[in-house]
Order: sequence, then C-alpha cells, then structure tokens
Amino acid sequence: MRLELKRRSLSQAAVALACVGGLCSSAALADEHVLILLDRTGSMGATSVPGLTRLQVAKARIDGYLQIIPSVPTKYAFWTFDNSGPTPIFNFADNKTPAQISAAVNAVTLGGNTPLAGSVCAAVDALINFLPNQNHIKRIYLVTDGDENSTPTLDQCYGGWSAGVWPNLTPGSWQEKVRNKACTGSAASSGPCGFFVPPYPPNLTLIADIDFLFEDYIPLQGEAQAREPDDAAKTVMGPYQVGASAASEVPFFDGLAKATHGRYASITQKTPPAQATPLPGDANLDGCVNVTDRTKVLSEYGTQVPVGTGSDFNRNGTVDTGDYQTVLNNFGRGCTTLRE
Repeated sequence: MRLELKRRSLSQAAVALACVGGLCSSAALADEHVLILLDRTGSMGATSVPGLTRLQVAKARIDGYLQIIPSVPTKYAFWTFDNSGPTPIFNFADNKTPAQISAAVNAVTLGGNTPLAGSVCAAVDALINFLPNQNHIKRIYLVTDGDENSTPTLDQCYGGWSAGVWPNLTPGSWQEKVRNKACTGSAASSGPCGFFVPPYPPNLTLIADIDFLFEDYIPLQGEAQAREPDDAAKTVMGPYQVGASAASEVPFFDGLAKATHGRYASITQKTPPAQATPLPGDANLDGCVNVTDRTKVLSEYGTQVPVGTGSDFNRNGTVDTGDYQTVLNNFGRGCTTLRE
C-alpha cells in the first residue's frame, strides 16, 4: 500500500511539473467515442502465441488498451460477434467505465461462426449515429482472426470474397463493402476515406484500429491442415481454402487501418509475447515499464508521431500527458525490480 501511495504521489507531482513546464497540451480536442468489437467465434479458441489462445490474447490486448489514459474524455461501447451478427454488451448510452468494460471483456466465452462483415458495418452505424450532430472522434477497435463466413445475405455488407487484394477490391465483395462503410458511411459508396455521405456531417471521420490474430502458416495448394471449430461454415461466402484467407486479409485489414489513420497489429504464433500482449506504458515493447519508457515518452513529448508509434499509447497522433501518465501509472510492471 505504501508503495502504491508513493507511485500515485509521483504521478501527480510529475504531471503537475510537466504542466508548469509547458508540456501540457492546451489545444481543445473533441471527445472520443470508442466501440470495441471482439470476435468470439470458434476459431478464436485456436492457439495464438505459445500458451495462450487467440481469445486470451484478444482479451489481454483490449484490457491493456482500456488501462491507457485517453487524451480527451472518452465514451466506450463493447460488442461481441458470432453466428448471425453482433451482440451489444454495452452501448455508449450505458456510460460504462473502462473497468466495467474490461470485466465484461474477460467474461466472454467462445461462440460459433463468423459474421465479420455485417458486424463491422453494424458497429460503424452505431458509432456514427451516436450524437451524430456533435463534434466527436469516432473509433472502432476490432479484434478478430478474420475469415468471414456467416453474414446474412440481406445484410448491407454481405458479399463474396474479393478476387483482388487491397486496394484492388472486387466490387460487391464483403471487403469492398466494409471498406466503403468505414470510409464513407455507406456500403455502396466507394468515395474517399474520411468523407461521410449525407446525412452524416462531411467532416465526420472514423478511425479503424485493428488487431488481426491469425495463423501465419499458409499451406501449399492441396496440403492438409487441421480445421478449426468454425471452419465448417467457411464455404458459406464462397470457396474457402484452409489457411489461404490470411494472404488476402492481412493486406485488407492493414490497408483499411492505414486508410482511416488507425493502428494495425498482426499477431501470430511467432509474435514475441511482449508485443502480443503489451503492457500499457511499455513504449519499447520489452515487457517492462521502466525509466527507458519514461525517457522515450519525455523525449517525444508534445510532438506529432506516425500511427503505431510505441509511445503514443492513446493513439491520438501526439505524445501527450495521457501517454506520460500511462507510463507513470504502470511503472515497474513486468520488471524484475523497480530499479530497472
């Protein structure tokens, strides 16, 4: 308890000194709405990094994200998806805290098939329709292992698999419709990213953060591989080749995240544990939050940084007070001694 009180005092004092020194941002920023969309389909029970399933990695990543200090007031929603569509666990109007969202995330169990396209598009609708006439940052945080297979045929984003890879997506494919939905607000509109068609404000944009957990072993044609729990339905959307979907989905999810100025992370069995389940505040991803991370954040403080920069924990494109406070709040986590 004494150690915790000392850390808390250190955090408050450090932030106060940073503000006195002119390090606090005075720019007025819009509030942020974040909808966390978690894949709970059967294949998420497959092994991810050694000793953890994909679902366990997904939960750890979301939990770490919820412990990060945002730069602006933030509202959270949390949905899961499987079988025929998404299941809202908490919506924005529920006003749940990050701790409450985290508890709900950790209570999720495995389900059935993968209505990926329809679930993403429904989540986009929920984001852009919540307080649509106000100035808010909209962010979808999708954690999935991909392999669309059960979006209902009447859904706005139903379609076959694209024959081409990003950005050359086949018109009418589910990938093209999801791209359109995230970029323009309409599954049928292929306009540029960042311009939502009426009735949405023309300055409304949506940020797509995507964690893609997949098997990095893609077999040669005709080569056998163990099938996963929801593979039986993988022919619903079109011919499915076991292991081959990652070849098109990796560039798709990466491209979608970049087009919307979001963050993309791919996690496979070869991903180092400190990167697969990163600690909040671990800027250099060495598994320990220590003086090195604090120094990195301070050296970049107040600067705009590229998407995916390790010290930009709250993902707003600038290393700021929230990022610094995140390091202080977690100082010593993952380290063998507090002196590291």
